[in-house]
Amino acid sequence: MGSWAQRMHRRAASVVTCGHPGGVPYPHRLEKVKFGVNLDEVCKPEYPSIPGPLLVLILKLNKEAPLRKDVFRAPGHQGAMKKLIHFLQAGRLVNVDNYSVYTIASVLKKFLRKLPNGIFGREVETELFRIIEIEDELEKQTRIH
Repeated sequence: MGSWAQRMHRRAASVVTCGHPGGVPYPHRLEKVKFGVNLDEVCKPEYPSIPGPLLVLILKLNKEAPLRKDVFRAPGHQGAMKKLIHFLQAGRLVNVDNYSVYTIASVLKKFLRKLPNGIFGREVETELFRIIEIEDELEKQTRIH
């Protein structure tokens, strides 16, 4: 190997997977997305982050949803949703360009609906409902922060 090839090989060997220090540079399987479990189990405590495949769906929505109308109201294609959910649960590589924004939004809505205690948990959700009833706007903002 020439000096350029050696440098490239060293750089490729030092690559770490996103959010996983010391991980395998090119894992054989992606993280599996678990539907219907607590958010703590989906976002592991040792790596407090959103699983990669789920993050890709969120980023796709962030990029394309503002350009579309009623993204979270219109239903996605049922067959494509089932296929996408299966791929996410199995940890298979997904090409999100093959799915419409409406299908991706429907899969994310389904994921969020299946969280047993909601996104915030029961205690925080109850507190948010109490804060909504406060008349003073400044007090509301302070309590939410």
